Amino acid sequence: MLNTQIIMEQMRYHPIVATISIGVSTVLASEVIWKVVQYFRSKRERANRVHEVVVFNELGEICAAQHLRSTRPGSQEPKVSHCWNTHCTLRNVGKIAEQIDRAVYSIDLAIYTFSSFLLADALKRALQRDVSIRIISDGEMVYSSGSQTTVLARLGVPVRVPITTYMMHNKFCVIDGVERVEEIRLLRKRKWMRPCYSIVVSGSVNWTRQGLGGNWENCIITADEKLTAMFQAEFNRMWKAFEKTGESLIQHK
Repeated sequence: MLNTQIIMEQMRYHPIVATISIGVSTVLASEVIWKVVQYFRSKRERANRVHEVVVFNELGEICAAQHLRSTRPGSQEPKVSHCWNTHCTLRNVGKIAEQIDRAVYSIDLAIYTFSSFLLADALKRALQRDVSIRIISDGEMVYSSGSQTTVLARLGVPVRVPITTYMMHNKFCVIDGVERVEEIRLLRKRKWMRPCYSIVVSGSVNWTRQGLGGNWENCIITADEKLTAMFQAEFNRMWKAFEKTGESLIQHK
């Protein structure tokens, strides 16, 4: 009680000290509240982040005729929201496209062969949002018929392939990898970047019609921080390695 009275007397006769004390207390209290809000927001966001296994099998195409009938006139994308087939190929491909559509800064794709129009369209939308895209592909398959990798290269996407008799057989995609986003921040000379979180899509499936709609395949879509960091590190390693031992596709805008 005596200490309180002393403090009150000091504040009474020293208004400047009182003002500073109140200001400091307010700032500290605000900082604590903001940290608490950030903690619970981050916790909620982590809980809502995707961790999913997507399986492709022989049942994925049994609803294809229904989707063709439900396609809107003038649109190439059929409706899949009310499909009864739990193995629906279009819905599963849509799960990958959804993550591409969420990309804020970067997409790094290492893919053996790529001919899916739906996923190529998602990457084109990302380009329109000024998302940085890089592709590593196989030196032989990149020139195969229907390759969407060469289509994207003509739109300005940098593509590298290894010059070797071995196959570049990876099938993974890193979206907004922490290391890559930081690299983009430095290149663009920004002090800060908009909030985003990393996603990796990886599995056995090639991004082709047969891979996505005929074969028995799988892919994992996850926001696990350790996994995304490891995949990003491997992509960066290959990207640098193929700069010296590989070749880049000629780009035509």
